[in-house]
Amino acid sequence: MTKIDGSNFLNSLSVSQLESLLGSHPKTASLIQESQPKDERESQRQLMARKRAAERDLKIPLPKDIERRIKAESDPELWLRTYFPSDFYEAFTQDRRAMLQSIIAAAKYGGDQAIAAPRGEGKTSLAMHGALYLMVVGLCDFPVVIGKSQGKAQVELKAIKEKLQQSEQFIADYPEIGVPFQAVGGWSSRARMQTVGGALTNIEMAADHLAFPTITREQLPASWPDEVEPASKGQVIYSLGIDGPIRGTKFRGKRPTLALIDDIEDREAAASETLIGKNEEIIEQDIAGLGSGAERVSRVMLCTIQNRKCIAYQYTDAKGKPSWRGKRYRKMILPPSRMDLVEQYIDLRRERADDDPDARVAYSFWRDNQKEIEEGCEISNPQSYSKKLYQDGEPLELSAIQAYYNRVADWGSKAVATEIDNDPPEEEGPQGAGLSWDIVASRISGLARRQLPANAMALTAAIDLGKYACHWVVTAWWRGAGGVVVDYGVAEVTNTDRSIDNEASEPHIYRALLDWRDYLLQQEYVDATGERRSIDMVLVDSGTFTNAAYQFVRQVGGVFGVSKGIGNYRPKQPSKTVKPGMHMHAAYQATPAVWLYELDTDYWKTWVHERYLTPTFDDNNMLRRGSLSLYEPDGNRKHQSYAQHIVAEELVSEFKEGKGTRVFWDRRNPNNHWLDATYMAAACTECLGISLIDVRGETAPEVKPVPKGQQSAKPKQHGNRFRTRSGGWVKGLRR
Repeated sequence: MTKIDGSNFLNSLSVSQLESLLGSHPKTASLIQESQPKDERESQRQLMARKRAAERDLKIPLPKDIERRIKAESDPELWLRTYFPSDFYEAFTQDRRAMLQSIIAAAKYGGDQAIAAPRGEGKTSLAMHGALYLMVVGLCDFPVVIGKSQGKAQVELKAIKEKLQQSEQFIADYPEIGVPFQAVGGWSSRARMQTVGGALTNIEMAADHLAFPTITREQLPASWPDEVEPASKGQVIYSLGIDGPIRGTKFRGKRPTLALIDDIEDREAAASETLIGKNEEIIEQDIAGLGSGAERVSRVMLCTIQNRKCIAYQYTDAKGKPSWRGKRYRKMILPPSRMDLVEQYIDLRRERADDDPDARVAYSFWRDNQKEIEEGCEISNPQSYSKKLYQDGEPLELSAIQAYYNRVADWGSKAVATEIDNDPPEEEGPQGAGLSWDIVASRISGLARRQLPANAMALTAAIDLGKYACHWVVTAWWRGAGGVVVDYGVAEVTNTDRSIDNEASEPHIYRALLDWRDYLLQQEYVDATGERRSIDMVLVDSGTFTNAAYQFVRQVGGVFGVSKGIGNYRPKQPSKTVKPGMHMHAAYQATPAVWLYELDTDYWKTWVHERYLTPTFDDNNMLRRGSLSLYEPDGNRKHQSYAQHIVAEELVSEFKEGKGTRVFWDRRNPNNHWLDATYMAAACTECLGISLIDVRGETAPEVKPVPKGQQSAKPKQHGNRFRTRSGGWVKGLRR
């Protein structure tokens, strides 16, 4: 039998053949190796390690088209269209070219630049691919792109990674970058052991950053052209959200040199003074502080204006922030000469018939008069219109000018001026939430008067005192702070007239309160299952007629309490005589011997308005959590008087350029009494553990009626008013 030289035999096998010979199971391979002499095992281990390293080692080919690469690098627009044609297939518009040039200028010369471009002009794509161009041509080795959210930023970076792995022309002309990224594929773990010429490339792919491979000329083929500098120098790009960790960003000891701030505002952020201030602080502190001690980071902001107080408007205002050299670009540069024909088209599109849902009559009018309608018009991007065909074979839109006025017809001129032309109109006068009396009157629960929903957890009432009449409401509430006004009315005050002052009228108001209490006791409040329910808590306004309110509550006790609305409310610290809650607290008044519920007026009035702005029913035709509605009106009574009280005043904001925003209550009608009574009844939910965000879950027990009994004068005996279950008031502290 011929003796086989084991060492030579093993050396002749590939890694896959060796693994097949040794067996796929680790124990089998281990037993076979242990049966060999120690020197042979070590030799075998080293051999297999070398073979695996050889298979991991990449061979970088020469650039396919050196002339194309050099030519594209000298023209950034050409570079983007050449290597990423699916994103840059249209000719560059004036605003898009300005954005790209500002990115390059910031990388070359430093400084800050803010540019507002129309919505839909590809700002994010330009920021991400523009950063790649800077890295490849050696203008910036560490750019950071900052978008509106961390999640969106990671999605955008993932898309860039995939393009680096899939762009055939980029991989062909930049093999020192493209081949390593392509070799990693979807497995980030492969990057750790990737080598070229036996040296690690240090390529890295993470959710928030990409690091280019580090490959020197010595690691590349000997025939690598002298005129082509390798672009693989370990550059890194980070993609972060304005809501994420920005401060202190660095990589392998290096700090960013360029920050691209990409459209960081959504509608909510652009409307909120708080978020505007927070974002400005991040820009001026966190982002500005990204650079090294010696070099400031350059900043470029690409944005779309949404109103005259947002970040985009402020930073593109040459007077307000001159160092940012702000520019604003419009889509409609010059309107058509025949605006009368345009207005006729807009009317046709808006007034489309039921059998013309796609406004093809209006389309035909534009088609038949296109040349005359579009005469004299100049638009920034002539390609920004739909090229799709309608079912009759004709196109959906004929030009970018028609597409622009389609949006004017569909969105309104204000929205188009803001989102597309970066020229929002000035806000005239105070701006409120838009609640009107007819909206309030339309919020009908479908329940009869004094009928409660089956899932009602609490029944509350409140009364606003007046010299001649006292306005009151009764409301039912369920989990999630949904409510129904199940009863309301007026308690008349008799024997008062203009000849007596407020103090002299208080005995008459006191008697009116006693009559109102008798009325409440006589009514039957029944839920949808037929169960009779008692009122859990009642608040009596003590703001003007304090003596009458205090005397009444001392007399009747039980579920009745006195309250007072506080403007510019400041919470009090808990103590033996103070029980705090959210936007309210109860303070024990020693002399009258009652608890006074002091309420944050601004908060609770706004809370009532927001509940009426919430639709009454959800998608399942169930009463919606967080909504407030009214009982089914009797006959022709449509709740108009009640609804007009609710909107008699509104919290509004008024913005003036250079002065900021002023927020105040705009009182349009002195008759706001049912609004006061409703917000007091709503504030009772805070004491009964009912909130917009339900922390108890579906298994929480129902709120039981508060036992009726004589109110004690000692504060320590009033603990039963402050519920101890989750969501209520616990040991004087709100959880």
